[in-house]
Amino acid sequence: MIEKIQGIMSKEEFNEVIEEKIKSASETFTLAIIDIDDFETVNSYYGETVGDKVIQKIASVLKQNLRTNDLVGRYNKDEFHVLFSSTNAETGFIMVEEIRRYFHENTFQLGDKKRDILIKISAGVGNFPRDAKNAVELYRAAGSALFRAKREGKNRVCLAESENMLLKSNYYTKTQLERLGELSKKTDKTEAFLLREALDDLFDKYSK
Repeated sequence: MIEKIQGIMSKEEFNEVIEEKIKSASETFTLAIIDIDDFETVNSYYGETVGDKVIQKIASVLKQNLRTNDLVGRYNKDEFHVLFSSTNAETGFIMVEEIRRYFHENTFQLGDKKRDILIKISAGVGNFPRDAKNAVELYRAAGSALFRAKREGKNRVCLAESENMLLKSNYYTKTQLERLGELSKKTDKTEAFLLREALDDLFDKYSK
């Protein structure tokens, strides 16, 4: 049974809000699924007491860095869901990336022995209605993005790939894709984020 944390919604409560928002279709909103990287290793090495402190630290950081109308729900022991109200996919992505980077750049003294603990997270971000027409599709879009973040090396945030997005492999050389992958690792930015940055620079350059 998942221990209730103050200010964190249960799975049922969170799902109900998602369903209501989709039913009303009055706003665009973004769902982020956040998973703790290698949480079982943390539990095994430091013990479950420290593992519980890690959960509490993530819950606290999420609550402290979200807006008053955003919501946090807890699904599994090591998984949190965040609902960014009236937020497009890109803005939601940036907000989650800021939280990921905060964990990446800091250690935390947790447990009775106050050991310095590293906390790394991966996340997938999906948007309604850009990526989905219903709750099932939205969870699937964000979940697929999370799976991609894990597959690409963890400790990163991935944005759901819309069905109308072009496949980058059809338009770039192998060397360009390899350089893009290296730059992604060096900068801690996903490949998709770097490509959007490059496109924004082009739009700014040629729109003047």
